[in-house]
Amino acid sequence: MSGWTRAFSGNARGPRDVDSALRSALLAVLERDLDTAEEMITSVLRTDSSGLTPYLALAGLYRMRGEVGRAIRIHQNLLLRADLDERSRAVVLAHLAGDFLQGGFLRRAIASYEEVLDGDPKHLPALRALVRLYADVREFPRAIEVARRLAKREGRNSDADVAGLLVEGARVEQAEGRNEDARKTIKKALRRDRGRVLAWLTLGDLEAERGKTRAALAAWSKIPELEIASGHLVYAKLEATYAALGKPREFETFVRRLLDTHADDPGLRLALARHLSARGDVDLAVQELSVVLERWPDHIEARGVLARLFLSEHREADAARALGDLLDVLDRQGLLAGEGKLP
Repeated sequence: MSGWTRAFSGNARGPRDVDSALRSALLAVLERDLDTAEEMITSVLRTDSSGLTPYLALAGLYRMRGEVGRAIRIHQNLLLRADLDERSRAVVLAHLAGDFLQGGFLRRAIASYEEVLDGDPKHLPALRALVRLYADVREFPRAIEVARRLAKREGRNSDADVAGLLVEGARVEQAEGRNEDARKTIKKALRRDRGRVLAWLTLGDLEAERGKTRAALAAWSKIPELEIASGHLVYAKLEATYAALGKPREFETFVRRLLDTHADDPGLRLALARHLSARGDVDLAVQELSVVLERWPDHIEARGVLARLFLSEHREADAARALGDLLDVLDRQGLLAGEGKLP
């Protein structure tokens, strides 16, 4: 028996009114005593089954326990009540949609949220849910229309939301082999938000697939300039593209220009170190890796790159020392003992 139940007369039937019983049930939920909470709510319903709130609370409890089918039945039964006004009906429908969503019934969740909007076109939770649901079922035009309605209702610009949905749609088109459609969609996204990293990444991939090497290079080059933390997504692509254009050293120029403003970015120095190593400038590569490790001694990737570099150069003593340092880092982070996972 929970402490809260004891505080309210010592048993689940103790509270003498609905509000008191529901407060007790809430406190039992906070104590993770769901069985007591259920008993508190059902005791209310045995006394008076006319109220709406106890049924909603019970259904919410069932959903919390993963018993989605029971929650659905409660909400569906509530919708059959003749005394349900429009506002209460919208509340029940929204809860029912949440049941369907948790149960993975996306189309049924959509239908319920759409019914909510039929009665209340400005229902914000339904609008927010439908934006994501329409995107999840790949109905992007409908998702965009609802996103615009939502932004207008919230008094803000919809460009960023619409751009994100357009990028999702473009990537679906790309996966389906409709590359020209995808390219047009990405262009629409970038007209609304030129700072969207995933849009530039996708555009670069699409341009590369149609043989437009320079256009791909231009698109991928935008990414580290916009968001240096996302640079790792394109460094290998950029290096290969510069090489394909017969200008491999321009990759180094590109990276060193970024280092002028992002000297402390480890991913950037790792990309430069790999490039220098690949072209045979091993000592310069080691220098770049040393800069990373001086600032971040436990940087696992940098230590791994350094160890592999020494192994490839048959520098056994240096390789052994680098591998030992790597093992020390892994041990400190609990990764050798199975206490963690490599990133």
